[in-house]
Amino acid sequence: MTELRFPKDGYELRTAVDEDRPFFLECMRESILLSVDTAERDHSDLWMDDILSVTSIAMEGNMMRSELFILEDPDKERKGVLWMGISRDQFTCEETGYLLELFVSADIRGKGIGKALIGCAEEWCRQHGLLSLTLNVGSVNTAARDIYEHAGFGERSTVLRKRLR
Repeated sequence: MTELRFPKDGYELRTAVDEDRPFFLECMRESILLSVDTAERDHSDLWMDDILSVTSIAMEGNMMRSELFILEDPDKERKGVLWMGISRDQFTCEETGYLLELFVSADIRGKGIGKALIGCAEEWCRQHGLLSLTLNVGSVNTAARDIYEHAGFGERSTVLRKRLR
């Protein structure tokens, strides 16, 4: 278990426990909906439960060599999620840190919390001897993309998709 110090006064980043799973899955749901276009969002009832089930199963067996952290405010209310894993770079095959999920509750966005969580993700990578950090962000999620770009992330590849009818 990795210990990460959260730099914002009063907030704490702690390792998740089983009781955090419903909160985490709701954060995942919201994050995914922010990352897909309107047509996919309108039909998310057809696919969302499958994604959340697969995520839940992967977490149980820790198939992704990952750690999940919950952000709590000074009142011990859950306010965010940081889910980190280790993956292989798709081009070089080197091990890389992978930011699987970063979520901040709407009521505390715009206060530097996301930036601080990215800093914690970078520290997690350093503690695991990793030299890089990778993530995916939905092309329609411009707010998240802006935060990542301001934190020094740059586009490395583009995934193209064509909907077949």
